[in-house]
Amino acid sequence: MLPYVQRLLIEAVEGCGVRHWARIDEWDGVGSVVITDIGGEVYRLTAESLAPVVSTHIDEGTISEPLDVDSYLADDIIQSALFGCVIYRHEVRHRPVMVA
Repeated sequence: MLPYVQRLLIEAVEGCGVRHWARIDEWDGVGSVVITDIGGEVYRLTAESLAPVVSTHIDEGTISEPLDVDSYLADDIIQSALFGCVIYRHEVRHRPVMVA
């Protein structure tokens, strides 16, 4: 479970998953981050606190390998864990398709 949760946190922080709605205050680079949302609320996310949420996504088949977690999915999972739903959206969700 730990590799999945670590990947989630790395994508959320370093992959810029949550940076469109939160400031990163503390990040240990592995399993713990403190963020402040645009409303000023402070949240501490740890591997232990996110493990049940990630486990649910694994059971549902959304995630089968740690590399399945990208910054968009990390953002959705963390917002759902904190707020019960996704309330902040990126304007651009995917790269535009290039036609040669």
